[in-house]
Amino acid sequence: MTSKCHRTKAEHLLLGYRAALWRKTLLESVYGLGYSPAHDCTEHIRITQDLVNLLRNKRLGEKQYWVVYTTYMTDLQPGCVDEILANIAKEYGTIPRRTYFRLKAHAIEFLDTCLYEMAMQRQLR
Repeated sequence: MTSKCHRTKAEHLLLGYRAALWRKTLLESVYGLGYSPAHDCTEHIRITQDLVNLLRNKRLGEKQYWVVYTTYMTDLQPGCVDEILANIAKEYGTIPRRTYFRLKAHAIEFLDTCLYEMAMQRQLR
């Protein structure tokens, strides 16, 4: 029996960040600036960056920011949690493995709430 991985909207947004950056760069180099598919990538990138920057304004936000940034948004593609923790230690300082998972869960929950609020505001317009 295979288990299905259930990801939140925020996790999908963060996982798509690197791909959106790559697609935007590729499309702009092939088709030139202003090509419409690159605009979709740019919008994805902007929303992701805006949401992640909101983390810095909340309690424990700086740590959560570095956890999310290092896990999902850097050019590096860490292969395991130990590599992610090593990269976080370079920028922010050492955090225990258990704290990493707790901070990541809280950050994803916060980002999901922000995405939900954005969707509700769009519906009300």
